[in-house]
Amino acid sequence: MFGFLSFCKSKEDKIKEEWKHLSFVNPDGSLLKPNFWSEKKSVLYFGFSHCPDMCPLALTNFGRASLILGEKSNRFRFIFVTLDPERDSPATLKNYVQNFPGKNLTALSPNAESLIKLTDLFGIVREKVGEGNNYRINHSNFIYVLDENLNTLTSFPGGVSGNALATKLRELAEL
Repeated sequence: MFGFLSFCKSKEDKIKEEWKHLSFVNPDGSLLKPNFWSEKKSVLYFGFSHCPDMCPLALTNFGRASLILGEKSNRFRFIFVTLDPERDSPATLKNYVQNFPGKNLTALSPNAESLIKLTDLFGIVREKVGEGNNYRINHSNFIYVLDENLNTLTSFPGGVSGNALATKLRELAEL
């Protein structure tokens, strides 16, 4: 049991340490300020704007959860992190997230080095399939909830319903 706890602790510490060195671009093209992560709990989903199914479903359920939560949704940031910064410019992401319900969804674009670190930290599978500009990205399909100190509170499969997500987030809002 001790070995398991040590492993979990070291993974959390690694995420916190690596996170300090990650670089993200906001939808307006500005660099994300480091205090962004410490202001609220973060609900993260990693995907890409050209995704035909999993990503739109997850972001729709983000929006539904935030609407169900009402005022409690203000305790969270719902964040879409692109796995495809080649095609997902900040302007593309800004337009993309406007297609989903809820008012507190933002999209971030990591630089290439940060994307590699993120996929390693979260164990995200990311595989580019196809050629030219019509490629797709096969990727892991999980939602992660982090607290203001970057501790992972929980994770969900990407297809979790808005109701189920809101129920768990309501509990986490009180922490």
